[in-house]
Amino acid sequence: MTKSQTALEMTRHDAQELHKKISANIAQAQHATWVDVKAVQADMAALGAKMQTLAADQADDVKTGIKAAMAKLAAAGHLVEDKAAATKDGVKHANAAMLDSAHNAAQSLSTAIAAARSSLAHAIEPQKVGA
Repeated sequence: MTKSQTALEMTRHDAQELHKKISANIAQAQHATWVDVKAVQADMAALGAKMQTLAADQADDVKTGIKAAMAKLAAAGHLVEDKAAATKDGVKHANAAMLDSAHNAAQSLSTAIAAARSSLAHAIEPQKVGA
């Protein structure tokens, strides 16, 4: 396994952990606040920055998957805090949107990992000699 694949897999793990964190927020929605939402948004921004750095060293098909994951995180990470809607329903809606984006980002990273593995397998595949 190459260093970039390991980094890619670690980033996918981070996205999966973020998904779990958001799920936990939803499970505790009775106690969730905008502070919790903003903390997860900060985690999403950090993960997005990590993915952007990672994408720079990848093949085009892997970059595509990483960029798709970044876009999905950015969609939820840019939620605007509306003081008037800072109710339980607003927090619940924000968490649901972030959960969906984190899930989609993890799926995109999985697709990128599969593409990286496929490229590696093709690169190390023995060349067939003509008969």
